[in-house]
Amino acid sequence: MSATSYLRRVPAVCCSIILFAAMLWLAAAPAQADWYGERPAGARASETAALLDPYDPVPEIGCRDSRDGCRGDYDGHRDGGGGHAIGHGGRPGGRPLEYAERNALLVDCSRQHRDMFPSIEAAVRHAPPNATILILAPGDGATCVESVHIPGAMTIATFGGSKQAVIQAPPGQPCLLADIPLGDTLTIDGIRFIARGRDAPCVAVQAGHVVVRNSLIDSRTRDWAIDVHESGELTVEATHIETDGSGVHAERAQVELHNLNIDIDSGHDGVGLSLVRTDGSVDGGSLIGGKVGIAASAGTHGLDISDTKVSEAGTGVVLMPGGLGSVTLRRLTLSKNQDGIVIAPGAQSQVTDTVVTDSRENGISVYGADALINGNKVVGAKVGIRLSPAAAFPPHTLADFAVDPLAGDHDGGRTLVENNMVANVRRAAVAIDGHVHGRVLGNVLYAPGDATCIAHWGGDVDEHANTCHDSWLSWPF
Repeated sequence: MSATSYLRRVPAVCCSIILFAAMLWLAAAPAQADWYGERPAGARASETAALLDPYDPVPEIGCRDSRDGCRGDYDGHRDGGGGHAIGHGGRPGGRPLEYAERNALLVDCSRQHRDMFPSIEAAVRHAPPNATILILAPGDGATCVESVHIPGAMTIATFGGSKQAVIQAPPGQPCLLADIPLGDTLTIDGIRFIARGRDAPCVAVQAGHVVVRNSLIDSRTRDWAIDVHESGELTVEATHIETDGSGVHAERAQVELHNLNIDIDSGHDGVGLSLVRTDGSVDGGSLIGGKVGIAASAGTHGLDISDTKVSEAGTGVVLMPGGLGSVTLRRLTLSKNQDGIVIAPGAQSQVTDTVVTDSRENGISVYGADALINGNKVVGAKVGIRLSPAAAFPPHTLADFAVDPLAGDHDGGRTLVENNMVANVRRAAVAIDGHVHGRVLGNVLYAPGDATCIAHWGGDVDEHANTCHDSWLSWPF
């Protein structure tokens, strides 16, 4: 090639290089802000969903290189949908925010971070199945004042720090409404709920499985802190409810309640737990105050309540007739209640290894029901254990809880009272009122002063091998 031909080609080559460089520069330029009030800046809807790897069911759609219009975050990671780790400078004041879940939708209800969603509802609308939504707590963010509707499986948790994210219900609305397909799960971890709506539950479960962990519910309503409808499932772990209304209501549902603490404000007539024709288990935790600590009836498979404390309530536990299953109470501690345990006509139940102390009226009352009362300690009551016919049951006791009205002849129920210790009663250790059936066997009874070990007012009850003392028992021993 001649020198002249080579020189003629130089301008064309230079122009091609310059054009190619310009194209590269344009492709690498940051995307412009695309703020619509609910989607983080620089994120198209498809990118927002794609950033939730590994949850994204369409892996070919995503923000994976500069050709997709992605922006780098503070540390060079991808962002644009709240699905990134915040690096240095991501927190007001210059201190970085840190969290373990890298692929999540981030929410800042203070709207200080334009690369995060400004509300939980906005994040939910853009979330694919099984997504994780992380919320900034007040201080880093702000209280989220909204009623959140959850239509599918996901996890909602606090984003970093030692404080809990806060969701406060608008007046007259629930904090959160879960309507999830059966088989799917919503997990709530480390959230504080505030309800001031007066006429709505704080957390309502219409369908699906809801898990609440490490959370606090401050519920000032005439409704329930948590309300689970038929076919719903509820799992609660290490959660505290403070209320001037009532705690948890579940009807024809499945529950697993572990270390749930419920405090009802003094002077209010709420109910701690109302489990109507419900199956599952309750263990650990405590209930303080209210008209009734626990009102329960079993569904088809049975309900087990164990290792739970109930104190300063009108009635500690009321057991009601329900489905085919039975209610089992094991190792409960009931103290300073008007009545410790009341078993309604037709209820199938067992009460074992439970301690009932300082009841102002009766420790355990059974009204014409099939019940096993075994291995319990009842100390300090007017009457320790009272057996009464179904007709003597006060109907107002179940007015707020029973699914079906009490009907039929329940006098055929047989109660077995065996191997219990009853002490320091003011009237009778065991009282038999009227036409009842059962056995009182192998009990140790302490009836000091004018009290009676076993008081009879009729009935068909077999008594055998009971030990009676007319002295005061030193308690605790």
